[in-house]
Amino acid sequence: MSPSSTPTRAEPLPAPGRARGAATAARLPLGDVEMLRHLDRREVVQLERLVPRVPWPVGTSLPDRLGLRDHVFVVREGRIALLGTAPGGHRMMVALLERGGVFSSLGDAPVPEAMALEDAVVSPLSGRTLRALAARRPQLGIDLAEALTDRLALLREVVAGVGQMHVEDRLWARILALAKRAGIATADGVELRLRLTHRQWAMLAGGSRESVTLAFGRLRRAAMLEVRGSTIVIPWAHMDRS
Repeated sequence: MSPSSTPTRAEPLPAPGRARGAATAARLPLGDVEMLRHLDRREVVQLERLVPRVPWPVGTSLPDRLGLRDHVFVVREGRIALLGTAPGGHRMMVALLERGGVFSSLGDAPVPEAMALEDAVVSPLSGRTLRALAARRPQLGIDLAEALTDRLALLREVVAGVGQMHVEDRLWARILALAKRAGIATADGVELRLRLTHRQWAMLAGGSRESVTLAFGRLRRAAMLEVRGSTIVIPWAHMDRS
């Protein structure tokens, strides 16, 4: 995937856009969360009354109110990044969660390290509550398993990408994976609309800002992607090869 030419200077990354206040969509109702879709209206209304809605300001790490074991966390608004460490010690985004996305500390699992990429709102659902609901609605257990299985599939993709030696290959693998999951089909190719800062793009690929800037430059010159403001477009020719 890596073109042989090497640039003599860094090229600019895509414009990050405005992160603060970017989450303008209405807060996601719990009844619209995929894993809760089989609850009846009364159960959803009761959940809405009981479950807190925790604000998570952009650029900050996990709020204390979300540092809870044995919970599932539902992103109601904004975008959250789950973090890990890449080879070489760089911080890396292992997953990007949109509205309706979930992460978990069920059982004795620690709460994942995370940060808000936009002003966000997250609701914690306790394991006790979920088990009580699943006793009445067995389908909930299956839906929850599907949601967490999808998260594991995403992490396997990330692990495969991290195994690439070059930052450019890791960046390209992450962009392709995100485009397949969250991209929008257009006549020119698949659009990936992310509002990330330079530092966050580096975290996405698990490299330094400088190395990721150079990698973007090579991908652009090879026509593997186009940058239009805060939107990346992957031409169909390169999507079809992946």
